[in-house]
Amino acid sequence: MSFIRKYYDKLILVFALVFTTVLSLLTFLGSDELNPSSTKIINETYTIIGNFEGERVLSLSKKSHLLPNDIITFYHSGDEDSITAQITKVIFKKKSSVIIKTLSGKNMSGRLLGSNDLILEDAWNKSRIPIALDTREGGVVNLNANEIKYIHGDQKLILDNNLKILEDENYSVSVYQTMSHLFLDINQTEKTRWTNNVSEKNETIYDLFTPPLIYLVDGKLTTSLPEAPKVLKEEEFGLSLIRFEKKEYRLKLVSWIGQVPYFEDSETKLSDNVNQLVKNRIELKIPYKNNENYRPGLPSLVQTTMEDEKKVFMVEYFTVQQVKDPRTGGVKPVGRALVKDFIKGGKPFEINSRMDKVFSGDFQISLQVNLAGEIPQEINVNIDEVGKEITVGNRNFKILKINEENKTLDVEKRLPGKDEPIISTLSL
Repeated sequence: MSFIRKYYDKLILVFALVFTTVLSLLTFLGSDELNPSSTKIINETYTIIGNFEGERVLSLSKKSHLLPNDIITFYHSGDEDSITAQITKVIFKKKSSVIIKTLSGKNMSGRLLGSNDLILEDAWNKSRIPIALDTREGGVVNLNANEIKYIHGDQKLILDNNLKILEDENYSVSVYQTMSHLFLDINQTEKTRWTNNVSEKNETIYDLFTPPLIYLVDGKLTTSLPEAPKVLKEEEFGLSLIRFEKKEYRLKLVSWIGQVPYFEDSETKLSDNVNQLVKNRIELKIPYKNNENYRPGLPSLVQTTMEDEKKVFMVEYFTVQQVKDPRTGGVKPVGRALVKDFIKGGKPFEINSRMDKVFSGDFQISLQVNLAGEIPQEINVNIDEVGKEITVGNRNFKILKINEENKTLDVEKRLPGKDEPIISTLSL
């Protein structure tokens, strides 16, 4: 105790000097400067595994966290000869286990996600593509490259040139890393060895990255051009005229006895097995209606009264005249009948025995409907059906005019939600 009291001041001074020296040494060793005396690591084991697009790949035997632009030095065992190479690319195999150190000092371990290998190149920390890490306990985490300090794991390295010394077993590799980043094991004594690429497939380890195009739109920067306003294609009219022709009348004057004419009915056969048509004996000024109880051997028209709503036909006048035949020059009797059609209406019209086809002034008009989402159909229209409306789905058509001479129809089309109609002239 007397010794301590005697040299107390000197002991305090020695203790302070020792403490300061130790603290300075620890601070120096923890520095991030690439000082060879504190950060030089001799790694005597490395493996060359095949070629990727003509570049050799160096694989260290232990996990590391090297980055692009880091330096690797190769030393010759027999002399002081050395060769330095710079790392241009660092490759982590897809789905490999890694430890990611963030700039905030946080360590995150997990498995890399993605369909391709992760490749770090020069300015990798400026990439906009996030790195996905499956941390298991914490789930999937997406990290931006500018948040990452380094990635530690099994690495494949591509150097800035193809070094033939990699084939020389007398060379060993020296890697410079800061002590604060140190994960490499310096106690490695295995010899250098070559192995072939395990896959002979024509695959690449590189991801394709295309810088985005920047556009100036209305004074603002954007990565995409605004879409042009969509022009809605106007629907086709959807109604067309497919037939506009004179309609042949059902009855034809074929003979007479005295003043009683006989009319052939083109809609009724004598029987199903015979093509011959039924002939009806027609009395003058007596209305006829369809024979609802028709069977072979009976007339297709039977007498009725003017009060009957089912009356269809009546001969108001009949005569026989001698008419000169322009082809032969002879005279030929011709029967002429003035006929009233109650179904068609209108004025009476003539039917004579010289007519091969009888036209009563009626027309056969057919329209074809062809609209998107609707079943195509054919619609028949009579010559006097001006104003008729046709509804198909949610479209409404209205016949405004029927022109017999030009064989055209003016039709109006209305769509739901539109006040103004579309008018079109249909023609053959």
